[in-house]
Amino acid sequence: AKPQRTAMSMEEAKQFLRAEPADGGPSLYDHLSQVLLKVILERPADANQFFEEISAAVRTEATKTAPPPADEGAAEVVPPAKEAQLKWVDTQSAMFVESTEDAPEGATFPDLYREAAMWKWAGIGFGDDENYRLYLALKALAVSKETGVRFWGKIITRGGDYYVAEVKSSEEDFAEIDPNLMEGAMGPNKYTYFVTKGTGEPWTQLPHVTPKQIVVARQIKRFLTGDLTAPVCSYPPFPGGTEANLLRAQIAQITADCVLSLKGLVKAGEEDDKEVVPEEEEDAAVDGELNELSTWVHAEIDIMPHGRCQAMPEKDEEEEGGEEEPVEYPEPKEPCGEIAEDVVEETGKALWILRTCPGGAGVGPKSLVYAKSLKWPGGGSVAAGKKGSNRSR
Repeated sequence: AKPQRTAMSMEEAKQFLRAEPADGGPSLYDHLSQVLLKVILERPADANQFFEEISAAVRTEATKTAPPPADEGAAEVVPPAKEAQLKWVDTQSAMFVESTEDAPEGATFPDLYREAAMWKWAGIGFGDDENYRLYLALKALAVSKETGVRFWGKIITRGGDYYVAEVKSSEEDFAEIDPNLMEGAMGPNKYTYFVTKGTGEPWTQLPHVTPKQIVVARQIKRFLTGDLTAPVCSYPPFPGGTEANLLRAQIAQITADCVLSLKGLVKAGEEDDKEVVPEEEEDAAVDGELNELSTWVHAEIDIMPHGRCQAMPEKDEEEEGGEEEPVEYPEPKEPCGEIAEDVVEETGKALWILRTCPGGAGVGPKSLVYAKSLKWPGGGSVAAGKKGSNRSR
């Protein structure tokens, strides 16, 4: 009598094909899957005719013996690429450890996710992952320095980029500095800057800048190397001599030219020194349309041709003795100047362009406006309503 065949469901058939053989090799289901995958990838001319050969080749590859395990005493050989990845993971992992202590009262850091959403409409961004790591790095800096931190931007170099963070300088830092040689917190040293080559790596404080460094930095052109200690070989010779000093001089110029606000949100200070201060909250109101150049104003003091923001300090009578003729310096520009006044002297061409985001058919009452600098490519501001953000890259 012939054995009676019983019908099998699909699941039962799969279980039968997936049964592990006695020799511990792959199941028939896995073997057929690999054979069909090989046929699809290689596309032989007559797969049906050579099916057995393909099956044998797959079985041969599956039964290849693995290399013997390394001796227990031998050091593990890590490929260079994997070693670099593991090192990067180690530098990042420390930022993700949650602190058990409360942050200091003065430690504040930017809401990068809100700012990133605005910059994304302008076509600029680092990506969600990098934004979060950068947020953690700025938070760690603010906590360690117990002060407010602003993300200034990113400087691209030949050997890795610089992330730049900004904190307010203290008047005490300049108590023993000759004001004729370096301007204090009312000039280009109003802020102190920290840089890092990557999130998770330590922040390095840049030195304060002198007027002579700014003057010479305007006369030379140089690609940054990514090494703060690299010498700056130029003519005229650059005072300070290192890339850290040159980077600081460039940051001072970009800050003075590209940090913007909206007319009606800032005003000139009432003191003798030139200064920009926020408008009183009850009086703050944007005066004009965002898509007009006259609505945008500079939120930092302009740096004059001799590298200073304020007038030269008056000399004492004892210092004035001598036959040298006094040097006449230009008057500083008035604070809160409109960017509509920023033009190329020779041609009168505007140094700023405005772009509505989204533009075209997507323009709406809540569209933001991107102000882009043509003098400093990558520098600019975005604003929507009273909210704005400045960044350089």
